Amino acid sequence: MKRAKKYPFLTLQRRRFRLGFENASSLDVPAERDFYRWAWAALKNEYRRADIGLVLLDEEEARAYNRDYRGKDYATNILSFALNEGEDFAGSSDTLCGDLIICPQVVQKEAAEQGKTPEQHFAHLTMHGTLHLMGYDHIEDDEAEAMEALEIRLMQQAGFPNPYRQDEY
Repeated sequence: MKRAKKYPFLTLQRRRFRLGFENASSLDVPAERDFYRWAWAALKNEYRRADIGLVLLDEEEARAYNRDYRGKDYATNILSFALNEGEDFAGSSDTLCGDLIICPQVVQKEAAEQGKTPEQHFAHLTMHGTLHLMGYDHIEDDEAEAMEALEIRLMQQAGFPNPYRQDEY
């Protein structure tokens, strides 16, 4: 029996969410299906459709993106680029579009420093970046509290501990 017929939900899910995945990093990272699952967990309740590009880049390339687009000359863990950022699409589109860039070297270094597994940190950052694509932010204290509460809930639903509590790792 074909997989699609046996699991119709997977067919419907793939119609709703497309993840363009490219691993241009030299490090060992979680599987594409894991990144798909983490991004889907973050967006599934708020968007009917999503098209996200996710690229894993080594430090030099990630640093160039951070420098060119944010004016910060260092590699960061994740960058989010919303396609419709700054535009009002209310009522005209139910599709989330954007790109995420993750630097595995930074993610693995931070995971070790924070006492997390790399998988936990990749999951958290994928959800975090997806939430940024959705318009969530953490510049103001009230926004940060709301975003962190959502991240904690999403991580726990995915079977991971609270990413903001060091003693749970």
